Amino acid sequence: MVTVFTVLTSKGCIRETNAVLHFLQFRFDPNVSCLYRDAEQVPLRPRVAQLLAYFLAHPNQIVTRETLLSTLWQHGEFREAALTQSITELRQALKDNAQQPTFIKTIPQQGYQWICPVESRTFSTFKLTTTIKAMLVVGAGAVALSGVAASVYLVSSSAPVVTRIQAEQDSLIIVPMVNETGVQANAWWGYALEAALRQHLQSHYQLVPRSQYPELAENSAINQLTLSLKPIQQRFLLSVTYGDKQSEIIVEQLDESFEAIATEVIAQLALDIDTKTAKKSSLNLAMNDYYRGVQALNEQGPQLAKAYFEAAVAQMPEHLESQMELAQICWQLGDIDSATRRFEQISLSTASIATRARYHLYYGEFFKAQGLHQQALQQAQLALDAAEQSQQVELIAMAYQLKADAFWVLQRWDEYQQAMSSAHVLIGSRSFAYSEAQRSFYLANPPAAGPAEKTLLNLEKSKPVLAQAIAYYEQTKQTMNLIKALFAYGQNYLVPVVESEPSLLKALALAQKNGYHYLEKQILTYLGFYYIQLHQGEKALRYLKDINGEPRFIPSYEQQQLLIGMAHMDIALQTGDTDAMQSAITQYQMLLESDYISSVTRANVKLLLGWTWIKAGKLELAEPLTIEAMQDYQTLQLQEVETYALYTQMYIHLLRNEPQQALEIITAHQHTNSHLLLLYGVVAADMLNEEALQKRFSDKLAGLENSQLLQQQLLQIHQQSSINKRFIAELIDAPYSVYCQSKWTIN
Repeated sequence: MVTVFTVLTSKGCIRETNAVLHFLQFRFDPNVSCLYRDAEQVPLRPRVAQLLAYFLAHPNQIVTRETLLSTLWQHGEFREAALTQSITELRQALKDNAQQPTFIKTIPQQGYQWICPVESRTFSTFKLTTTIKAMLVVGAGAVALSGVAASVYLVSSSAPVVTRIQAEQDSLIIVPMVNETGVQANAWWGYALEAALRQHLQSHYQLVPRSQYPELAENSAINQLTLSLKPIQQRFLLSVTYGDKQSEIIVEQLDESFEAIATEVIAQLALDIDTKTAKKSSLNLAMNDYYRGVQALNEQGPQLAKAYFEAAVAQMPEHLESQMELAQICWQLGDIDSATRRFEQISLSTASIATRARYHLYYGEFFKAQGLHQQALQQAQLALDAAEQSQQVELIAMAYQLKADAFWVLQRWDEYQQAMSSAHVLIGSRSFAYSEAQRSFYLANPPAAGPAEKTLLNLEKSKPVLAQAIAYYEQTKQTMNLIKALFAYGQNYLVPVVESEPSLLKALALAQKNGYHYLEKQILTYLGFYYIQLHQGEKALRYLKDINGEPRFIPSYEQQQLLIGMAHMDIALQTGDTDAMQSAITQYQMLLESDYISSVTRANVKLLLGWTWIKAGKLELAEPLTIEAMQDYQTLQLQEVETYALYTQMYIHLLRNEPQQALEIITAHQHTNSHLLLLYGVVAADMLNEEALQKRFSDKLAGLENSQLLQQQLLQIHQQSSINKRFIAELIDAPYSVYCQSKWTIN
């Protein structure tokens, strides 16, 4: 495709130009979309070349992301991520530094600006016409499709490797140091050495984030730098391997010498890095405490880590990383006031771009935990702006995930889907095994099935990935990551109970033993839901009541209170226990009278209380609640759970011998692929002798998966000479039979 630039003359007519654009040592020929550095051609993907062409056509202008998207990415599920990725690729092609840019400057919360002078001044007035926009879109269609294909590969491949941007560079895994000294406390030095190596190598390699190590460790196509430390005659021997290169370095003592050791490692392995010009970290003895804190946080728990970070701050009051970790630890240990004070006191005036991104991610997670989702969204956007400048894919993806979490609670469904898609195209589905698993609660936390037809978490593919991660984290003694992997594995409902239950219980035991209180509360909450699914309400209550809930952490507190009601309801539905039924009613009424629960939870409680009243035989109390719940779901655009409210109303009409009203509900409803909606439709049509409707609904029900038991119930109903309330209550499933169903879609 030839890209033609147009320019408006003083008379308003359009003329074409074939000028070659010069900027610093580069020249760009728009006629063939080729970029040259001096005499050497710089390869660009077509879409990246189009992006460069657009910037050169609009030098010194602040171009918003929306403008670029509407011009170059008018369609596609991954537009946001594709733009971010293309900006990063273009910067890399130009050897541009996002923090100190020569060509492309990021304007936070606005967009981008081309700041380098372009030799041909006539291009400063160029405008892309509608025709040109169409050419760009059509010409790039194959590129957009290949981008989607790349993201699909990340999901469907048994071992997702890296994103497209990473695949075009030399990737490197710096494997966590194997501590063979016999003293676990010495492992901190490995964290410090790894950080120093990453500092030197990050501008020369695409460094694989730690979270990807379990999947990629066996991939021979990716370079690996391995480290091991063992004692030798009152000193230490550091063994280093890179490909077929090996080296051994004597370490006199485990102190702040890790910076010098990192330089020596690079020199001995001839990694072709100029360590003289590489940015050096400001190190002193206090850094020992910081890295000991990092080790403790990953391996031994937040309480010990907190002591080390406090020691580091005492010696280095301006050390931002220690301050941030302390703020994060404070709120995860339940000290909201201290966390708030620490976050507010942190100054980012001297912070690196990556540190800024992490700060906003930490602060956003803190706001999210308190239910302050607008503030969380603001921090997520600030994190994304900084992460894009840092060009660290993992940070960018984490920012998108935080945005998705906020959009989810705010019911901004389209933006939720876009944010999830953006994170997904950057790092694949691996990171969602933990975060998206939190959405597995049905009613307690509805899945992404209302506004979106699918979830990006691929449960089938995540099973082996998580199993691999568990083995890796056990081997490397990364306790916190091991807990998260075990937790996610236990939440995958494709994992059989004989495996998922031990996985959850092991995660809980590790969290309790090592003082990861925030994770402990999450696991206890999920175990409550887990045992409700197994109709073991008594066991669910034991775990739920072990949670020392903090009411100011509103989302988790309301979820705990809701699940307590569901556990009592489960006992009542399974055993008919009147005390349990009254406890459920009391719990639900207490929630409805509170002012802290979200609109989604309030709608769910109305439906659950309506079901409880149906079981108690109080239809006059159940009906208004289900109508209110349905109206709430319609307002919230939660179509799937709206269906639950609809067939609950049908069931009430059937119990009242009002089949005509039940039929009016299903015939007015467009989406009739619900098992119980069709089941009740068949019964209502049978009661009215509407054979055509009865056959229509029966055939539709038979076409659904897992409908055999319901069809057997219909056969029993058909055998009755007349259908009354008793037969309906005894022979067919009640609406509350689905209250613990999981509605994940398996891709």
